[in-house]
Amino acid sequence: MAPNQQSMQRAPTGDPVRVLSIVSSEETQAERLHARLAPVVNRLVWSFLGVDADRDDLVHDIFVRILRRAHTVRDPAKLEDWAVRVTINAVKSEFRRRKLRRFFSLEAAERSPVTAYHPDFDGRELLLRTTRLLEALPVAERIPFTLQLLEARSVEDIAKLCGCSERTAKRRLKLARERFTRLAECDPLLRSRLTQAPRPGEEDAR
Repeated sequence: MAPNQQSMQRAPTGDPVRVLSIVSSEETQAERLHARLAPVVNRLVWSFLGVDADRDDLVHDIFVRILRRAHTVRDPAKLEDWAVRVTINAVKSEFRRRKLRRFFSLEAAERSPVTAYHPDFDGRELLLRTTRLLEALPVAERIPFTLQLLEARSVEDIAKLCGCSERTAKRRLKLARERFTRLAECDPLLRSRLTQAPRPGEEDAR
């Protein structure tokens, strides 16, 4: 008998049916988890990053974290809230990495300044300019302000998702709103929108 044939006979054989069953089960769980949480994660990442070349990579990294740690969630009803916190933590880390990269590079200097307003009927110009201003905010202020501005989250939700007290959340929102308003007043498109719409949180105060 040839050596190759002997080695093939001596090689341990598993149960292919069982192996395929395990793989199929794991894939199904991952697919179900992705189908359930993808709308939540994609919407949040879009709110924070908008049109961004790294958005898809960040979403992929977030789902890797979710798949690795989903077993730690004991209450299935809290899965979405947990996924939101995982997403926010990943976005925070991404923002901090970007600030460091800008500090040690010429990325900020290479960005073109905001030009005069040209009509953009699908709203992309407005979203782009808003995202640029949000990038200028400190991360601790940008996260809660984005949740309120683009996600319409309540102060209670923002405090819970950011892991801080409601008092701290309100203070950060106030600072972010003031800073964002000062920056927006220098942009003709955003300045016009500020005069047309109430600021976030004003409806609740009425």
